[in-house]
Amino acid sequence: MSKPRTAFIVALGIAAALLATSAISTPAAAADVPITLYGSRAGGWGPTNTSLTTPGPLLTVHVGDNVSLSLISVDGITHRWFIDYNNNSAAGGTEPTSPNFASATTPVVYNFTVANVTGTYFYRSDRGAGAGDDLTNMWGNITILVAETTPPPLLGGENTVLIVAGVIVIIVAVIAFAAFFWRRMGKPGTPPPPPD
Repeated sequence: MSKPRTAFIVALGIAAALLATSAISTPAAAADVPITLYGSRAGGWGPTNTSLTTPGPLLTVHVGDNVSLSLISVDGITHRWFIDYNNNSAAGGTEPTSPNFASATTPVVYNFTVANVTGTYFYRSDRGAGAGDDLTNMWGNITILVAETTPPPLLGGENTVLIVAGVIVIIVAVIAFAAFFWRRMGKPGTPPPPPD
């Protein structure tokens, strides 16, 4: 293979590699996720004090999200929210667990970062005892999804214009370089000088 063709292929390979690396997704910055839950031993959980159900509303978060959970006790009874990773109906270990909350007017705000435990789990309250305790009605499902990623830059990221312009400049330079050498190789050489 001639040197100009080899140079052309190498330059195209470099341009393709630059284009490919710019299309790789990167992890997104952690999202701030505000959630408000009203709880009642008799009614369950709800996003408002008049929408309590059992199970409570489905919550969906991503690994790494920063959750700000506002908790309000509709019935004025002390409750404690937690994610039951091991489904044993008791808060413990590394399970996110809020402080106790009992106010019907002032929310308790519990902040936590979602751990890398993807799946769907129960969230519950584990206060009270006997047949009417929190575990009977105060539960719902929370789904933890993998961390979100940002779209590749060529699909609308901040550097799209710069990357595309750079790739175009590289491709034009490669074509000009190759054309110069192909034209030069196509010209007949100058004849050798006559012998003396």
